[in-house]
Amino acid sequence: MRVRHVIAAAMAGAAAMAVGATPAQAIDRGDSKAACNSGEICFQWLYDNFSTSSYQRHFWYNDSNHGDDYWSNLPDLSPAFVIANDAEGLWNRDSSCAVTLYDFANYGTAYTVFPRDFRAGISPRNNSHKRCA
Repeated sequence: MRVRHVIAAAMAGAAAMAVGATPAQAIDRGDSKAACNSGEICFQWLYDNFSTSSYQRHFWYNDSNHGDDYWSNLPDLSPAFVIANDAEGLWNRDSSCAVTLYDFANYGTAYTVFPRDFRAGISPRNNSHKRCA
């Protein structure tokens, strides 16, 4: 009888952990399409006003550390190199919020706020970003 209680408790705990996972814990690649689409926060390696899809990185959510995110040559998503301190453009296509870009990981030293549907060349400093900050 005791074994059944232990097994039931273990299964309930595992189910709670699976249900508790949030989308932000998964690898955030926006919609994984080549274009910077509505709702996404898009970074571009060599800024050309997003006229090409080469070496972009898209997000739906906040990211506290760009040091573990890689540029992809969209649409094939082949990883290339880390995006931290290496972006020249940002397009905020978030549908409801401004996006704040930070100089350091873990949201340290905010330096630029991008309003909704705004795109521009940026300083290569970009170690984290937060929407609706």
